[in-house]
Amino acid sequence: MKIDVQALSARVHRTPLLTDVSLHIESGELFGLVGPNGSGKSTLMRCLAGLRRPILGRVIADDTDLGQMPARLRACRIAFVEQQADTTDRLTVREAVELGRTPYLSPLRRWGADDQAAVENALSSVEMDAFADRLWHTLSGGERQRVHIARALAQAPDLLLLDEPTNHLDIRHQLSLMALVRDLPLTRVIALHDLNQAMTCDRVGVLHKGRLIAAGPPANVLHEDLLARVFGVAAKSATAPDGAPRLHFSHAL
Repeated sequence: MKIDVQALSARVHRTPLLTDVSLHIESGELFGLVGPNGSGKSTLMRCLAGLRRPILGRVIADDTDLGQMPARLRACRIAFVEQQADTTDRLTVREAVELGRTPYLSPLRRWGADDQAAVENALSSVEMDAFADRLWHTLSGGERQRVHIARALAQAPDLLLLDEPTNHLDIRHQLSLMALVRDLPLTRVIALHDLNQAMTCDRVGVLHKGRLIAAGPPANVLHEDLLARVFGVAAKSATAPDGAPRLHFSHAL
């Protein structure tokens, strides 16, 4: 799914959250969204998911205005994992992931082998298959986050939106999740705090005070001048032992 954000603005009451944001995301691209707290990342993600209507502008998904897309079709094609997603305590892990198949079910289309396979594959992808029969309330914060991601994967979407998905994960699961997201054969937009994780994306967009101020390949966008101006930190580029680009930060400018 390709995405075109056209002159989009959003606000709550009189407070502007996004101002004149325009952005193109290619089909199959891994696009990272970065910016300081309060820069508008979560608001933009909710607009891309069709959960918040902009006051100006629009989001075009594969040549269809997202505001005109039927809710059921949108639920099949777009999966969104929010920062503060929650699930009832009474569900098991497997039942929580099975909710991802809800948009496909109807009185004429009952649960089938394809649905079961999608759930099992999603659980395995996030290394939660061994937890399938555990109750939700027994899980740690990181485990819950992995279940939410599994539920999104079970939807088999064309667009996967992840709002800071690594926040509650330990370092091993952060790395495995980013590797999983990089390998998925679909369009992915991921909001991140960790700029080194953003360096592994195909392209990144930088939000600052509700405006998109830069977009492009990470090495071109996340340069020292921009990081000092937007994040207030000094940064130096380096190369990790595996050859990947790496940023090193210090507080002093």
